Amino acid sequence: MDLGLKGKVAIVTGGGRGIGKGCSTVLAQEGCNLAIVDLAHDEDTRQYMKELAGQYGVDVLELDADVSDEQQIEQIFRKTIGHFGTVDILINNAGRGAIRKPFHELTTEDWRSVQEITLNSQFFMSRGFVKYCREQKRPGSIVNVLSKSAFTTNSKDNTTYISAKMGAYGLTKGIANEMAPFGIRVNGIVPGYVQTERTYPDGDARTERMRALLPTGKFTLPVEIGQVAAFLCSDCSSQIIGAAIDCSGGTML
Repeated sequence: MDLGLKGKVAIVTGGGRGIGKGCSTVLAQEGCNLAIVDLAHDEDTRQYMKELAGQYGVDVLELDADVSDEQQIEQIFRKTIGHFGTVDILINNAGRGAIRKPFHELTTEDWRSVQEITLNSQFFMSRGFVKYCREQKRPGSIVNVLSKSAFTTNSKDNTTYISAKMGAYGLTKGIANEMAPFGIRVNGIVPGYVQTERTYPDGDARTERMRALLPTGKFTLPVEIGQVAAFLCSDCSSQIIGAAIDCSGGTML
């Protein structure tokens, strides 16, 4: 693809693993310079970033930060803009996995931990990005990673995660409507079962059980999510605003 993104600067939260890694890879292929944010980069993610820079000739900035912390988020934007001079794209991917408990057994800490990392981080990061774009009178694009589980009714013992992801959907719609007149587009991606090194490894019995439930018998790959994200960040999708693009492979669960 050539989506006209060469030279753009993108921040990708949780951009060294899983869905975030898929987004980082495709954006680098398209010629974007990247600020990859993670709570704590390890040798695997550092090696991945070196390979991205070498293979695609882009500049990759490593940022360690907690995206649920407002002060650290200010540092993310300060360092990114200080390094690249600007920022054009935000991929809000970082999140916390589900805490599988019956609703009446959830603790306050269970609730807060999921909301803070999965929902609040998208609010704080989006607010920082929009502030910059408005101050500089620049257009921009935000893509929020949502979840199919927020749109289903049979995800058992998953209230914290469903609530956070549905909140992120509402956040996406609200910012999109408010910021569209200023050239800031906001959309969401709705993954279902995504095969990563951590979720559904080939050969695992659970993987094969889940595969049998998929209409195509195929898990979505992180890079396929990344391709949709890159499209949503490009001028090719200029009239897509406030959408939640289903990338679940037809999953109804």
